[in-house]
Amino acid sequence: ATTGAKDDPNTGEKLGVALLVFRGTPGTASGTISHSTFVSKTFAATLTANQLTELTLTLDRATSAAGGSLTARTSLGAMTPTVDLNEQTMTFEIELVIVDGDSQAITGLTDANFALKVCTPDPSNDRVDCVRGTAATSDAAYAPTTVPPQVLTVVPGATAVPYAAALMLDQSGSIYDSDPTGARLYSAKAFLDGLGVDDRVLLSAFADGSASIPTPPLAVYEPFRDKTTVSEPVSYYDTLDSLATLVGGGTPLYTALDSLVGQVAADSSLPYGIAKSVVIFTDGDATNCGDTVECRTVRQASIANANTEGIRIFTIGLTSGVNFEALGELANGTGGAFLFADSAEQLIPLYGSVGKLLSLSLPTYRLTWTVQASSTGVFKTGNALLGRVEVNAGTSTFDVPFIVGIP
Repeated sequence: ATTGAKDDPNTGEKLGVALLVFRGTPGTASGTISHSTFVSKTFAATLTANQLTELTLTLDRATSAAGGSLTARTSLGAMTPTVDLNEQTMTFEIELVIVDGDSQAITGLTDANFALKVCTPDPSNDRVDCVRGTAATSDAAYAPTTVPPQVLTVVPGATAVPYAAALMLDQSGSIYDSDPTGARLYSAKAFLDGLGVDDRVLLSAFADGSASIPTPPLAVYEPFRDKTTVSEPVSYYDTLDSLATLVGGGTPLYTALDSLVGQVAADSSLPYGIAKSVVIFTDGDATNCGDTVECRTVRQASIANANTEGIRIFTIGLTSGVNFEALGELANGTGGAFLFADSAEQLIPLYGSVGKLLSLSLPTYRLTWTVQASSTGVFKTGNALLGRVEVNAGTSTFDVPFIVGIP
């Protein structure tokens, strides 16, 4: 038997359909077709003497439950973090969005489904693990006073509103480390498929130096597209496929972001008052700034710029190698969300849920915890707490990272 692959005629997805061709003696043939990031599928075929037998199998992408975090919204009744310097404790609230493999919100979870992990800095890396301060040595361990949340509140989704979202895909050489299979590209199609009739989307990619994209540091594939025009979002499929080979160069994250925010804000084709966002897939390690302190300063300027233009930033990271601090701060600082996938199987549901987050129609879990630091002077104004919540959602258990600023 020989095998091949062709595009799924409905989605344009590469390797969505497996083609098997048999030549042999009369009888039956059976087996299993497997491919990375797809659900394995069994087959059976009846063979005819001296004839080719062709069998076509549609393969489904493998997906699994995943989640993201956002700042607990005081406009919806959330509290601001409080600190007890005598006890070295901090009480805070975060909101988590939890979706299944089909990008639908998982409901009915209780406090027993969530556990805040103890955090201990890893001296072998130069990133912040637990508490980010102004000094490089400010990181410190902490532990929750209770593993499950002290309070759990379900925040219902609001009525959906139209949105305009610019997808911004990292095409720098380092993306091979976190996304070697190009999962960001085929997962972006799940986002495009989920657009409502009044929503709009723009595709862009960024890299610099020895970049392969058409116009470094940012390639914008204009115009904004919607489902009511001839340039509907599915016309981006070929562009997404082409990006698979256009990888290389540095990561000009903040330069590209500032440029894209400016273009989205100035786009006169968008309806007045429509909610505007930028959705970034990146590892978060910018190469157009120096040390972590300088990058944080540049990042805060990008956050201020986005807020001035009224544009929320949503970040998506894949694997534990991403810069959690950068992705979390960009999202939290602009009223967006930080979505995290441990594996490629979690990316499709995350991308598929972004539209509901953008339209404000996805429910969230608001969780309250108190943590105690291992040393004094940790929870200072201007510092930030980083952590992970383990979520047990039935058959899936996974982590959702978060960051909370200390007022």
